Amino acid sequence: MKPRSSSPSLADTSAPLVWNPAWRLVLASASPQRSEILSGLGIDFDPRPTDVEELSAGEPAAVALANAVAKAEAGRAALSAAERASSVVLAADTVVALGEKIYGKPADAEQARRYLTELSSAAHEVIGGIALIDVDGVGRTALARTEVEFLPLTAQQIDQQIALDEWQERAGGYAIQLSGDKMVARIGDDRLNVVGLSVTALGGLVQGLLPNGSAGPNRYTD
Repeated sequence: MKPRSSSPSLADTSAPLVWNPAWRLVLASASPQRSEILSGLGIDFDPRPTDVEELSAGEPAAVALANAVAKAEAGRAALSAAERASSVVLAADTVVALGEKIYGKPADAEQARRYLTELSSAAHEVIGGIALIDVDGVGRTALARTEVEFLPLTAQQIDQQIALDEWQERAGGYAIQLSGDKMVARIGDDRLNVVGLSVTALGGLVQGLLPNGSAGPNRYTD
């Protein structure tokens, strides 16, 4: 497969999309957290997971955006012409970074242990890339950044966390919506970005999609 650039390839516009109730939102993601966040907001959507080669190295924000764009483009390409005429495709990518180093999904428990050990040494950043492609094929992107600081963790505490197997298929090797929350000393305002989808950033991309007062599922925001 040809390597992708870390720069988003779709034509981007800064003007927010004004939502039309006649449209259908397509979520190009297999993430149960992103689905639950949208469902918790009362948004109807059609989950259409994509299979794309994700970047894992580069400038963290650029990587998050490039991966989100690739997923959105793949999601739109998989639709029929009739579906594209009435579907808005949403995709997202979450990158955990300490400085310029990206902590992706650990390959095994040992790598997850190394990740948590390194992430507990200093505050790190969770970067959420969001890409939206409207019915006319016009793309919009947004970035969300949340700083997370872990409590001082002993080797025994890290081993206990790893034994829960929550590190599997999760960027950085932890899940803030599960017991990973117990490791956190401080987290920025956009908690849903750490879970997987920033409602604040999404609201800035499209007007009228989110119900007034939307905050996301209580178990993620409390």
